[in-house]
Amino acid sequence: MARGPLPDDKRLEALLAALLSDPRYASGARRFPERLSDDEAAELAEALERDLNGGVEQRAREAARRRLKIFCSKGCNVCCEEPVIVYLPEALAIARWLESPANAAERAWFLDAHRRWRDALGDAPEHLADLQADDANRAAYEAAYRAQWQRRVMCAFNRDGACTIYPVRPLLCREGHALGTADHCVAGSPIPAQRLTGGPVEAFMKRANVVLRAAHNALGGEPNRGEMLCALVARLLEEGRFVER
Repeated sequence: MARGPLPDDKRLEALLAALLSDPRYASGARRFPERLSDDEAAELAEALERDLNGGVEQRAREAARRRLKIFCSKGCNVCCEEPVIVYLPEALAIARWLESPANAAERAWFLDAHRRWRDALGDAPEHLADLQADDANRAAYEAAYRAQWQRRVMCAFNRDGACTIYPVRPLLCREGHALGTADHCVAGSPIPAQRLTGGPVEAFMKRANVVLRAAHNALGGEPNRGEMLCALVARLLEEGRFVER
């Protein structure tokens, strides 16, 4: 991997603008002309996560103004049973964080939990990733996604009800929320969880997805094919992408 210095804020801003400058970078129809390092991709993902945090805080203020209670809190973790598909930048940010000596305990926990997670899922992660990449067969992907969620297999990053990678968790894990109660967050609930919709958070998520896909492709990832979070991070750790830095 490239061992260059971490990008500064201006470099990140320029990189973000470049990745958004042509929608073909995200679709995979055109090759991104710049070389993107693992560190740059991880920094980009973390910058997006910081930006989303601001939007989530704004959403919480809006909910309070409307006297709506956002129920999500530590220990409420049924959403951690839902499959999370990510692209390389977010997985690289997590792998880099886990490779830090300060997070050795979290890394060891995950590697052990990942083996149990894998035993429970078999080839489901690869099957779901293949379907997710096939835009022409969206209905099959959504059906498989729901079926996987209904199996209620807990994320390998969840330990005793809490997220072990909370500072670097993916955007999807930051964006989700429920109003009033979490009773309808469980897989198979006939009534969907009540949510605030619209506004800057949803607009941000759409834009961020384009950026992450474009960066994923620039790193040499298979276009349009994300992977289940735990499977992809485990592979990156096995590859040693941030070892001996």
